[in-house]
Amino acid sequence: MRLPVLLAVLTLAAGPARAQTPPPAAVSTNGVSVAEARTWLTDLGGSVGEPTARAEGLTTLHVADQPLPWNLTFYACGPSLCDDVQYSAVFSGPVTPDQINAWNREHRFLKAFFVPATGGEQAGAVVQYDVVLTSVGTGQLQEPTVVWLQLLREFAQGLAATAPADSSAQ
Repeated sequence: MRLPVLLAVLTLAAGPARAQTPPPAAVSTNGVSVAEARTWLTDLGGSVGEPTARAEGLTTLHVADQPLPWNLTFYACGPSLCDDVQYSAVFSGPVTPDQINAWNREHRFLKAFFVPATGGEQAGAVVQYDVVLTSVGTGQLQEPTVVWLQLLREFAQGLAATAPADSSAQ
């Protein structure tokens, strides 16, 4: 019987103004700048394109590593630092939902999404790895980038190994 009373007291204590007014956005002091990340990746030997800004306020770097090109997208950017990044890659088919479900069931960190076939194209997949940055500078990208590249390669090899037979090849 005390729980409803406690909930009522907590609700009244919060007050309607607090419940409706979000706190001001904090300026992050952690993260990395897009320019620093691009320079760091280039210095490591990556073929990194110019930053691409999107309407949603996101910025993406395209890394043309062959045979597995990928993207690094920057989120939660303040005036100079972004404290949230996402590694991603797109794969074209043939890909099946069973392949994607098996990967997600058996692996952590890199998550895959099935992309159904449209407009005469084969089905595909998108893989992503999200990272929250908790300090300053590119040094904090070292370990996540190693994890990303290892899992990206493993994902690609898994797709190739379990690819459905091409019915047009006789």
